[in-house]
Amino acid sequence: MGATPQEVTEIDAGGHKVVMGRHALRALDRELSVLHPTALFVLGDENTLRHCLPELLAQVPRLREAQTLSVEGGEKAKDISVCSDIWRHLAEEAADRQALLICLGGGVVTDLGGFVAGTYKRGIRCVHVPTSLLGMVDAAIGGKSGVDLAGLKNMVGVFHDPIGTYVHVPFLKSLGKRDLLNGLAEMIKHGLVSDAEHWEAIGAAALHDLDALRPLIERSAAIKAAVVKADPREAGLRKVLNFGHTIGHGIEALSWESPRRALLHGEAVVIGMICEAWLSWRMDLLDRGSYDRITTHLMELYKPYTFDSSENHRMIELMRNDKKNAGGQFRFTLLTGIGSAKVDVHITAAQVQEALEHYRLLVKDVISK
Repeated sequence: MGATPQEVTEIDAGGHKVVMGRHALRALDRELSVLHPTALFVLGDENTLRHCLPELLAQVPRLREAQTLSVEGGEKAKDISVCSDIWRHLAEEAADRQALLICLGGGVVTDLGGFVAGTYKRGIRCVHVPTSLLGMVDAAIGGKSGVDLAGLKNMVGVFHDPIGTYVHVPFLKSLGKRDLLNGLAEMIKHGLVSDAEHWEAIGAAALHDLDALRPLIERSAAIKAAVVKADPREAGLRKVLNFGHTIGHGIEALSWESPRRALLHGEAVVIGMICEAWLSWRMDLLDRGSYDRITTHLMELYKPYTFDSSENHRMIELMRNDKKNAGGQFRFTLLTGIGSAKVDVHITAAQVQEALEHYRLLVKDVISK
């Protein structure tokens, strides 16, 4: 039976579409009948191939003859050596430029798969089927792809739009609370930089209720898609989506080097958002009341992360490789209110250090209570 318009929603992200709704995967099956790929490959990690592939094959019969390619779960898969293994396999299978790669997974799989597809034979087609909340609202939308280099996040990559991103919300049933919070961080960011009502709605939502999350997921995906469509190559407006990421990427990279727990991307971005909201207030861009509301909400939702003052210098060094920097200077996206932001704000290393120390004091206060 064909899907009715109410069961499928299509969002225009400029270079590709984002397909959502109860029958998004059925829409993917119909898309495959039009694309006529010469070969089909499904790329996933050990978790998504176990928990999500059976549902994908049940709803997309045309993928039942596809080859599966498996990578290790987690950020370690975003490595050029993993890309090389996949490229080699595609070449051994004589995959041509009309082959199609289905990327079934969270942000790691879609980042990795998009990069592999964008570079193999100068570009083959791919489709993203995100299985994490982070992927559904952010990572799988916009055509950014890439891998890490020497512990530095997304240092090697290309813009390569998928044919489409197909969002099947029931995949989230396989996730625990930590993974849901990981994706929620990007949704909170969308509200803070673009939509105050969305930020308020997220604050009132129950994470365990997928029906309650569904419209919020659609709204976040629509925000990301609209920004990407207006600025596909991050020349201006798209930089608003970097809020929390300049410091966040530095903290995330530091956590990989540390014997303490490695942070998930969203957890690091939350720390970045707290620090960068504080910088927004210190730069007289954001009022104190809004800063307090943001900080209180994030500190209540996310587990505090401890680090020593002696590690600030290493964090700042890691931040110097951030792609948003220009002329050796840090360029931040800061808030001008809940729901609005300013891009390319020059921030000094000393100011970054003050922001990190501010977060450390917040954590110390929380732990002492």
